[in-house]
Amino acid sequence: MSLNIKPYRLCRTFFITSRNYCQEKSIYQRDEEGPQPRMVHGKLYPDWRKPWIQRDGEWTSKLSVFVEKNPNPNIVNALSKLPNLTVEDVKEWWGSMKVLQEIKNQEFLPTRVATLGSNLAALHFFTYRACAIRLKGKKEWITGDATNLNLPSQYEEGYFVEAVDCTNFLHNGIRYEGIQNFSGLNFLKWVSLRNNKHVDVWCLDRLAGQNGKSLEHLDIRGCNLCVGGVSALARMSALKTLYVTDPGDNLELQSALSVLEEENPKLLINAVTE
Repeated sequence: MSLNIKPYRLCRTFFITSRNYCQEKSIYQRDEEGPQPRMVHGKLYPDWRKPWIQRDGEWTSKLSVFVEKNPNPNIVNALSKLPNLTVEDVKEWWGSMKVLQEIKNQEFLPTRVATLGSNLAALHFFTYRACAIRLKGKKEWITGDATNLNLPSQYEEGYFVEAVDCTNFLHNGIRYEGIQNFSGLNFLKWVSLRNNKHVDVWCLDRLAGQNGKSLEHLDIRGCNLCVGGVSALARMSALKTLYVTDPGDNLELQSALSVLEEENPKLLINAVTE
């Protein structure tokens, strides 16, 4: 009897723990299927909890696009200024939309990591944004048009990211959301974030938490370094070389860098005047 049960248990465990990463449907498939009824714990979503515009029997018009979910504050603000709407207001709105798009484009995608692994996922992410990557045991840098690099589309052994150069990162540089794409790179030793103006104390703190035990070389010239950022750098126990912009007359930053170098005798700080 036990001989028949064990194979069943093994198969059952396999099916429970196995994953399928191809369940997500494309935008076109969702549009063709149309809106699907919302389910909560296996039951239909109560009608009284739906927005009024989605309830049965409510009258709708073309203007319902503004209230389908929640009124967009930018649209409401523009409508309130409609008689006096200026070109500067439109430019400001367009700039804020570009920032939101950049943030969205740099977000960490768990499905990409699940399919490619942390190293290959980082290779795809950074090369697609004009960064250069060097793999462990290699001397040449991987860079260029990501569409012509012929990178693997599934997980493969042998790709271990050791160095990442983000100096030419597209769209005004890497942001806090993009720093998470360094996670899982256990062999990462060399990173350049030079002239990435969005790198601040929060970015350095996230980088220290993710890669502080392996990172040996860091270039943050042209970044927004402050005393709090130096405290984040102190958490990088393996750091040996640090390039920063000369703090000039900023005595607090000078003192913080001096304390950092004193507490970590292995660390060499190079303050460069640009």
